[in-house]
Amino acid sequence: MPSRTRVIEEHDVVRFLAPIDHWPAGTEGTVVSVYHDAMLVELDGEGDCLDLLVTVPAELLEVTLPQGRPRAA
Repeated sequence: MPSRTRVIEEHDVVRFLAPIDHWPAGTEGTVVSVYHDAMLVELDGEGDCLDLLVTVPAELLEVTLPQGRPRAA
């Protein structure tokens, strides 16, 4: 049975599935640019800027809020 993987798009809120640089798995951010096989992710937390931008391979990301909108129930 084929898997149904959602394509990650700009403005999606994502979670790291593995550590990236010095950021632990579970870190969340917003995709600001999509490249062929990686995403440029802006990290923020409770109004404080953690890091401006991190390039993350797409396979190490999970969408938590599609394009910033809550998932339908």
